Amino acid sequence: MPPLFFHRAYRFFRMLETTSRRTLIAAGLAAVTLSGCGFRLRGRFSLPFQTLFINYNLNTPFGAQLSRRLKAGSDVRLVNSASDAEAVLSILSERRSRNVVAYNTSGDAREYELKLEVTFRLATPKGELYLPDTTISAVREISYDEDDYLTRESEEALVINEMSGDIVVQMVRRIEKAQTPKPPEDLTTR
Repeated sequence: MPPLFFHRAYRFFRMLETTSRRTLIAAGLAAVTLSGCGFRLRGRFSLPFQTLFINYNLNTPFGAQLSRRLKAGSDVRLVNSASDAEAVLSILSERRSRNVVAYNTSGDAREYELKLEVTFRLATPKGELYLPDTTISAVREISYDEDDYLTRESEEALVINEMSGDIVVQMVRRIEKAQTPKPPEDLTTR
């Protein structure tokens, strides 16, 4: 191998060394700055319990999104019964609605408002509340074209799936902030 190869390799690694030092310093400064404002990378979170039972059908699209988000973003272990869990997440209701927002000149619906509303509660198996009944909703507007009747249903399904994802993210944020319930005071010992 000619000496020119070694010279170029040396220059490359030398440049890489100074670049990575500069990059490391810049990344460190950025991390310190962003951590001061409360920024954190999306995805990882910690929950105030280690085991969770979800009192909802996890085979539905919403249930699957919720369990996937909890498993992927935290160290919580989902269990199959409430008695094995430190916390029980109960989905009390999931309501969808579609209302007409605008009409065309013929009087037919031109734009719809889709609304998804989920009410949930987080408690211990004994019923002590981490979070009381909480309702989270998402609203989106979609337009409707009579010529594209078949695409309307698939577009609506995509929008509802997106709204479900937004609600799951909001639910997880609230669960993450939940405080461990304090057991009731024993008044007989006073």
